[in-house]
Amino acid sequence: MRTVIIPSPIRTSIESHVATHHPDEAGGFLGCRRRGRHLRVTRHIPIPNESSIPKRRFETTVDERVPPPPRVFYHSHTSSESISGLTQIDKRSIPEPFALVIFAPHGNTLSYRGFKHGLLEWRELRVETESSTRLARL
Repeated sequence: MRTVIIPSPIRTSIESHVATHHPDEAGGFLGCRRRGRHLRVTRHIPIPNESSIPKRRFETTVDERVPPPPRVFYHSHTSSESISGLTQIDKRSIPEPFALVIFAPHGNTLSYRGFKHGLLEWRELRVETESSTRLARL
């Protein structure tokens, strides 16, 4: 997998979810279809943050709301300390093979970073629109 493609209406829904929950971290799942070496997002499923420290961490229960694979787990980072993408806690605790981190320090989305978990480590994926334009990445 090389690319996650997020159509504009779904991106708007994700950004609205992140902005609504700011300054807490927000997250959920993106239902996808595999198209060759791309994951095309088809659904946005926001999930409540169950963390005891929601401004610093996103935690949730995987249950019947979660779409079947292929899917992408996403969550926002609202602290400037986590601008680079996956934190060490993320790397240890995300059980999904695909992750999307949305950097939104003031509620407005500034960056999208996609990741795929390999055998030993996470590697970055390109995140783009349906017109193949790369989304902002800090």
